[in-house]
Amino acid sequence: MPAAKPAPGAVPPSPRRRGPQPRYSRADVVDAAVAIADRDGLDAVTFRAVAAALGTGVMSLYNYVPDKQALVYAMTERAGAELELPALTGDWRADLHEVAQGQRAVVHRHPWLIDAVTHLQPIGPSGLALLEFGLGALEPTGLPPRDKLETIALVNGFVLNMARVELANEAAVTDPDVQFALLPELLATGQYPRFAALMAAGGPPEAFDPNVHFARLLDRILDGLVRAHGA
Repeated sequence: MPAAKPAPGAVPPSPRRRGPQPRYSRADVVDAAVAIADRDGLDAVTFRAVAAALGTGVMSLYNYVPDKQALVYAMTERAGAELELPALTGDWRADLHEVAQGQRAVVHRHPWLIDAVTHLQPIGPSGLALLEFGLGALEPTGLPPRDKLETIALVNGFVLNMARVELANEAAVTDPDVQFALLPELLATGQYPRFAALMAAGGPPEAFDPNVHFARLLDRILDGLVRAHGA
């Protein structure tokens, strides 16, 4: 007996998926990889390590990501989604300061981003949201579109480089007495008159505050990029 034809306009039933349903999603794979990188660094992220964290076979991961580079791109997008973009205020300098500080906090939570971020990163929702915010923040400056994009890229690079230095300093915990032990002897040779004059004029060094240092250097970058346009 032939099967009955479906009524006109009827939605056909979804075909049943054969085999067991997956116990995890692509987001689970990415989250597991991020957790490994946070704990042990980017080099520790392998398909074998991620599969072990999920309690599954290595080959099953290829249903979600084709290779490690694609996984790293997804991890970077996932970490970028943590950045909370504030409402634009019309004060371009304050807006860029706030988002740069937010990016800095994300990198400190996920230090592996320093090595993972690349200009080849596919543009996803979080990356595009950051670009949209930056373009909106820079509107009052009157910068041409290309200059806006270059400013955003340079600020992003500044954040990554500053976070690299800050994290390295935290790990090293250098003793200032050791760091500057040879300085008096070197300056006494007279071969470094400009630096000697700088030290003599500056007096004792101020207590180093990484937050103040970050903000001051960011202002110098923004001044150089934007001031020429009268913003």
